[in-house]
Amino acid sequence: MTKLYYKAGSIIIRDAVSSDTFELREADKKEIQYSHHRTPKQALAKGFAESTLCLTVEVEGHPVGMFGIVPQTILSKTASIWLLGSSEIEKIQKTFLKNSRKFIDLFLSYYPYLENFVSCERKRTLKWLKHIGATIETPKPYGIEGRLFHHFYFRREA
Repeated sequence: MTKLYYKAGSIIIRDAVSSDTFELREADKKEIQYSHHRTPKQALAKGFAESTLCLTVEVEGHPVGMFGIVPQTILSKTASIWLLGSSEIEKIQKTFLKNSRKFIDLFLSYYPYLENFVSCERKRTLKWLKHIGATIETPKPYGIEGRLFHHFYFRREA
């Protein structure tokens, strides 16, 4: 049974399943290429397989995004937080923005420290991360191609 985390109109956020696939938006494709040289299919499969909690965003019954948390080690209190989406996720950006903090808090209940890297090219993503409470650091070379990325993180308050 798939757990439902959010439902409003045609938007659903639920447990991800391995058959959830969608065409990634161009910005996501570029970012995973810059950082890891993975194909979109590889990135989604790896995120799904390694996440402690992996959720899918559906609009009108079709997956448009997937996000989750991947522990850095088996006993770690730190996890990498990630999100990949299709261009269709842009259509629900206001709803997604409004509800994003709930999911950050859910993930922080699993791991007190969540982190990842985001390409400097992702201006809207950086604005969204700042809006939902991420600490964003000065850009540094990151990934296989050594392009500039910002390290960002969320920390559970004690």
